[in-house]
Amino acid sequence: MKKYMLTILGSALLSGMLAQAQQQDSLIVEKDTIIHDLEKAELLDASVRKRVEADTAYRVKFNAMKYSMQKRYQPKGMEFNNKKFLDNFFFGFWGGYNRIIPQGDMNLSGGPEIGLSATKFFSSKNGMRLYGTWQSASRQSDNEKWSNYSFGIDHIFNLSTAFAGYNPYRMFEISTVEGLGVHLASLAGEKKRAGDFHLGLQMKLATGTRLDVFVEPAISFYTDNIDISGENNWHGYDMGFNARVGMNYRLGTFKQRGSTEAGEENFLDNTFISAAMGLQAQNSSLAREQGLLGSTGPVFNVSVGKWFLDLFGFRLSAFGSYDAWKENQKAGMDRMTLYGGGRAEVMLNPFALFKKEARSMRWGVVPMFGVELGMMKKQDEQEVISKTYTGWTGGVQFKYYPIENLAFFVEPRMSFVPYTFTEKTISGKVNEYSFMDKLMNISVGVELRRPTRPQWQQLAKLREDFTPYYYTSYAVGMTMPQQLNRPTSRRPGFITGAAVGRQFSPLSGFRLGLDFNNATTRLADAKIDRYTFTSLSLDYMFDISNWVIGYDPERKFGTEVFAGPVITHRFEPGKTYLGGEGGVRPYWRLGEQFDVFAESKLRLYTQRYINSREGKGTPLQLSFAVGTSYRFSPSYRKRLLESGFGDGTFWGNTFISGGVGFQFLSGSGRSMGALASVGPTMSVSAGKWFLPFWGLRFSGFAGISSWGQAAREDGTLADKRTMQGGVRIESMLNLLSFWQHDNEQRWGIVPMLGLELGKVRRQNENIKVSAAGAAYAGVTAGLQCKYYFSDHTALFIEPRFSRIPYSYRDINVIDNYVGPRISTADNVMSVQVGLEFRRAGGKTLKELAARRSEFEPYYFASWNVGGNMPIHRVKLDDGSSLGVLIGVSGGRQFFPCSGARVGLDYVALPGKNGSDARKLISLSADYLFDVTHFMGGYNPNRKFGVELLAGPVLSFGKEPNKTNIGAEGGVHFYYKLLKGFGVFAEPRLRLYTKDIWSGGDLTPVHASFSVGTSYRF
Repeated sequence: MKKYMLTILGSALLSGMLAQAQQQDSLIVEKDTIIHDLEKAELLDASVRKRVEADTAYRVKFNAMKYSMQKRYQPKGMEFNNKKFLDNFFFGFWGGYNRIIPQGDMNLSGGPEIGLSATKFFSSKNGMRLYGTWQSASRQSDNEKWSNYSFGIDHIFNLSTAFAGYNPYRMFEISTVEGLGVHLASLAGEKKRAGDFHLGLQMKLATGTRLDVFVEPAISFYTDNIDISGENNWHGYDMGFNARVGMNYRLGTFKQRGSTEAGEENFLDNTFISAAMGLQAQNSSLAREQGLLGSTGPVFNVSVGKWFLDLFGFRLSAFGSYDAWKENQKAGMDRMTLYGGGRAEVMLNPFALFKKEARSMRWGVVPMFGVELGMMKKQDEQEVISKTYTGWTGGVQFKYYPIENLAFFVEPRMSFVPYTFTEKTISGKVNEYSFMDKLMNISVGVELRRPTRPQWQQLAKLREDFTPYYYTSYAVGMTMPQQLNRPTSRRPGFITGAAVGRQFSPLSGFRLGLDFNNATTRLADAKIDRYTFTSLSLDYMFDISNWVIGYDPERKFGTEVFAGPVITHRFEPGKTYLGGEGGVRPYWRLGEQFDVFAESKLRLYTQRYINSREGKGTPLQLSFAVGTSYRFSPSYRKRLLESGFGDGTFWGNTFISGGVGFQFLSGSGRSMGALASVGPTMSVSAGKWFLPFWGLRFSGFAGISSWGQAAREDGTLADKRTMQGGVRIESMLNLLSFWQHDNEQRWGIVPMLGLELGKVRRQNENIKVSAAGAAYAGVTAGLQCKYYFSDHTALFIEPRFSRIPYSYRDINVIDNYVGPRISTADNVMSVQVGLEFRRAGGKTLKELAARRSEFEPYYFASWNVGGNMPIHRVKLDDGSSLGVLIGVSGGRQFFPCSGARVGLDYVALPGKNGSDARKLISLSADYLFDVTHFMGGYNPNRKFGVELLAGPVLSFGKEPNKTNIGAEGGVHFYYKLLKGFGVFAEPRLRLYTKDIWSGGDLTPVHASFSVGTSYRF
């Protein structure tokens, strides 16, 4: 039987082979006949004959698979170049959204995903990708965080190349993605390992020669442990999906379209960076009772981006913000929501549709749309709700380019933040709620755009022209603590500071700064408390403008970023804090030496630097200030010196001044008439004119005013005093020199603006001084009108206004009573008359210095008469406290600026109601310093001069203190009438170690004013 079957099969096979051979023979004959006829008729050319031969061959042996894959049916495409390993090698980055489909009793929310990858194409169609990702989500039943780290390998098959041929410049391509991954997931402290198989589709847009942007949806099949629910998931597996948006950057040799040279495009071409800050408000339904203005808080963001086409760009941003979403009226505290994270956005330039050279336009309107990945912390009544989220965001940027590569912009934006909130009832039921925060913000910022390649090459040559320089700066602004648990009614504080620094290169510099600021906070007693701080900081300054758009010494606009350590001391009680600071400093150059700038700064301390309600403070402080900067340049100083401004030294154009006058209170900080509150004030100042029209002045001051009246124990009325003392830092503008500088100018009108830092002591209802005084930082402004009656001496009158905010507690030591914290502010109006001494300069100073050899030391004698008055902290309405003073003195002038004298004086002070007169004899030894000769140079022909005096004093009085030691200081104004003879006026202040008077009015401080004559031997 087997043999019979084999015989039949063999016969059939032989018959088939014979039939095929006969068919081939007949086809060959047919082929020869056709070719002969065509050649004979000369109807076909050589290409037609080849096609006929191919078709005939096809008929000889037909194979459907081989037929469909024949080379003539495939697009030829471009040559695939893969000579080096880095050729067709890509680095990738993506962000996106992931969600695991609920299985069993596990329900994870969607969350953000971030991934990095390295891809290599080994052929025109096939590539391999290694990747790593981080994913996050929340278990919706209890808000526990789920985190997942994964690594895997993918095969990528380029469908566009398979069907349309290889073209590395193709604008749009589609590829399949299939691969395997391993995962390490954690939830509520439990960790599990899992694996997955996933499929995806990558849609890629070529936005540049080397950069691609892609969208990649995918579905994944996980082993059971991915969501840590293996015990409850009867399926035995999990499923999930991903939506990714990212970019790939190509390495290796790559030619541009139409280019014969490799590597012509640089990735940094058409890139930009930007920074912005502004305000954010919440428009969601839960926060509408606050109102848009009531919910406002700050927002900050920094961005990097690239325009791949004139029409299309991509931007990545990091942001931080917070706002108020609920107000607790009873506690007076706002409930805050904090946001932070990143954005990935697509940018469109609609002008590119109508204008060929969109880069040359000064104005821009750029709509943006993208995805926001972030973290939200929402403060509820009892806890802080923490959520990760993925939401949509969109905005429009309106910008203007004052120069080609720098723009200022305004950017309104809307973001949608979805989140879920779960709560457990008493019965154990879990309720889940879904909400969405609708955030509206508007920011103002600066954008720096990288120049074109020819511009960059030209600017790089200018770095060799840079010369290092020193500079000084001054700024004033406002500051505010940044805290979640903030008072409903917030009050910004003031900040002022001065700094010195050095710019070492076009990019780098260092700055040492000193500043004063204050802050307010609400305590548990619902009162506002105010704190005053002084800080010392050291910052590294990085000029981001010169880094991004190249160094150009003629550029007017620029931006610096800075960071460094800071040490801060808080007054009352004294405590020191360490921290760090960082910020942004846009500047504008008005001239070769003079800048103005705005500076936003954030400080972070190692501990909470202020207290607040319920003891919850904050380590964060935000400030914003504007200021001026002056650069010391030898070339510019030389030109100013040649024009007659200054003497080429630091002391050129410096001055010192002193003034006395009266001050009074205005506004609500008093309970008596403005004129009734009048008291004395005095100040001494030192300053320098850096430019003919701009300078800085530092002043020490003291003043006394009355703010109300109270009855004493004996029934008499006495004024309740408020006393201020401290320093002022002011910027000065000489209006007349601003229009035209003239060294011979006699008149000056100088407005001043700055900050006043000091302490205030306020007497309470019982005429007791409140706690050791309160430190404060306030604003001050004045107008100085002066006349130079000599080359170096001016007489001035200076009206001034100061706003002094502070808080204090009423204290009665006898009753052991400490009252609540009271917040108030004094509006102080003052008028002073004084003298200013200007440093001589240039040729004048040299000539006067040469005349010092003409000076001959001499002896002098003088006598004086005037009045003496004890300075009481309590001002009495009855009785006289002004006494008679008579004195004599003698001394010697050793040098033009230095001398010494010994004095003897007698004081008779009447007692209360004219009775119980008290007498005092004092012996003093004073050092005399001639300010006129020091500032203006020695001139023996000068008639008017001023000396400062200081020294010890020994006094003899009646019981209980017969002898007392003290010190005195004052000013000696003299005028030479004839050779050897002159007149003078002399205000003095004496401070003793203890009260020297007997009787009820005890004080260690006395002031006197006298006039007299002197004779030089």
